[in-house]
Amino acid sequence: MKYLFAITLMSVSFLGSSQFIKDTVMMGEDSVVIFSDKSWEYINMLNFDGIVNAELHEIIKGDSNYLWKENWDTQVPYTRDNDLSKIPDTLWLCNVDSNHNKFCMPHPGLVTSRFKYRGRKFHYGIDVDLVTGDTLSSCFDGIVRYAKYNTGGYGNLVIIRHYNGLETYYAHLEKLFVSANQEVQAGEHIGLGGNTGHSTGDHLHFEIRLFGNALNPEEVIDFKNRQLKSENLFIHAGMFAYKRKSSSKSNSSSKTKTLPGDDKVTYHKVRSGDSLFAMSLKYNTSLDKICKLNEIKASKILKIGEMIKVR
Repeated sequence: MKYLFAITLMSVSFLGSSQFIKDTVMMGEDSVVIFSDKSWEYINMLNFDGIVNAELHEIIKGDSNYLWKENWDTQVPYTRDNDLSKIPDTLWLCNVDSNHNKFCMPHPGLVTSRFKYRGRKFHYGIDVDLVTGDTLSSCFDGIVRYAKYNTGGYGNLVIIRHYNGLETYYAHLEKLFVSANQEVQAGEHIGLGGNTGHSTGDHLHFEIRLFGNALNPEEVIDFKNRQLKSENLFIHAGMFAYKRKSSSKSNSSSKTKTLPGDDKVTYHKVRSGDSLFAMSLKYNTSLDKICKLNEIKASKILKIGEMIKVR
């Protein structure tokens, strides 16, 4: 890796240890990281422009059909400038290669929510069950682009740009072990799982993005068998079809029905993936009200086709 190096000024062998970052002071492209034991490290960036996959960069730069933008931004999670649902052909990426051949699960917990619509909103990642304080790991070799508290809902968030061209997002963390501009290896500890930001319980919200566009993590990782799905990844427009569906998809994902003689009551017909909490968000009501209307508990298991009173 020629883009950056670290000069250790005090004892800071923190990856995989109990120490965590207390503060980061940015000095242009450089940064000083202060740890919980009052040690610190100076990380020096040498003319780094954010390009970690030169081959992919040459393809994007040399083809007028793409013209995607991706800066090295340590303050903003992702750009909205690129629309990968309009890819004219298929891009072939190598998840691992001879130079960066390692993969590690971010956490071995069970998947509790997938890449799909939840009510009217699209869930751009995978939720993995954990207990606050569980250690999280980098999936591939890469460089940390973002590591701070995000007020947009992610809570404590780490974003790593990898040499395969992808970026991985680790959200709702309790503590951060890394800082922006730091190089990490696959399997190195990046933080502790938690429940920060817009979260209803401790879990890892995990995303994979390419040029700011989310793709289904299960296209890359076999979460059931806890392994990389394939060494190769073929990127095509169909992976980003959700961007074209947006409101029309959310409106058709579930239907409401007013039963005969009951024109003041609104019902929701349960479809695959629905939950009582998602219904409360969709109809701008509370979970408690829905439970009282139907005389049910919040833990009720919903059946597809079932009619639930929402108002």
